[in-house]
Amino acid sequence: MALSSRRLLPLLLLLSLAAATRALRPTPPSRRLPPPRAPAPRASQERPSERVDELLNALQAADGPPRAAPPPPPPSWRDELRLLREGKGEAFEFVREFIPTFAFFMAIRIAIVEPRYIPSLSMFPTFEVNDQLAVEKVSKWTRPPKRGEVVVFNPPPYFWELTGKKSDGEAVIKRVVAVEGDTVEVREGGQLFLNGVLQEEPFTNEPADYTLLPLRVPAGCVFVLGDNRNHSYDSHYWGFLPVENIIGHATFRYWPPNRIGAVPEYLH
Repeated sequence: MALSSRRLLPLLLLLSLAAATRALRPTPPSRRLPPPRAPAPRASQERPSERVDELLNALQAADGPPRAAPPPPPPSWRDELRLLREGKGEAFEFVREFIPTFAFFMAIRIAIVEPRYIPSLSMFPTFEVNDQLAVEKVSKWTRPPKRGEVVVFNPPPYFWELTGKKSDGEAVIKRVVAVEGDTVEVREGGQLFLNGVLQEEPFTNEPADYTLLPLRVPAGCVFVLGDNRNHSYDSHYWGFLPVENIIGHATFRYWPPNRIGAVPEYLH
């Protein structure tokens, strides 16, 4: 039998309520879903750089201690030249330290004292071959030469004519026996007379085997002789020595060690 729409509407509402009521009932145990599992702990998240560091450390531990980096190659001469122009580099440091030191010692050598060595036996026994001396150069500007002191000088031209050598700047060493205004004489037996007075000369090797007529020393000159009188090219050969040729006077022997000491002078 047909139902009118008015009667069907209440019936549909009842069916809907019944269906909603069943959905809220608890599900039987056999139909329940298993309880959710606790999430597994996640592995710690590492950054890639940390992992790389661990690998490098492991490799170094296997290979031994870390090797030092090789030293940089030395700069070429072109690099050093460029740095020198720029005021940098080892070459510049060397030049900056060397030049003042060199200039200082050169100033001392030129103006104050210089080393000299003995090349011959003309001053034996006072000096022997290869003795090394300090030659003081200040006193020649402050006082005239003294009798008895040992001087180093540039010989006059006639010296080179007698020896047959060329003037090469080599200096000579002798002893002053007479100064400006003195009259010097060598008599028989090799005895030296100064202003008519016999001179005692304990520093000579042997008496001179020559004689010398009385000579008066002119102004600005001295008369020099070697201590080894018979083996010396000195003033009895080539004449008077200009004072301006004197470089300095020998004051100290520093070589050899067993002969170190002041140069003996016999001043009178």
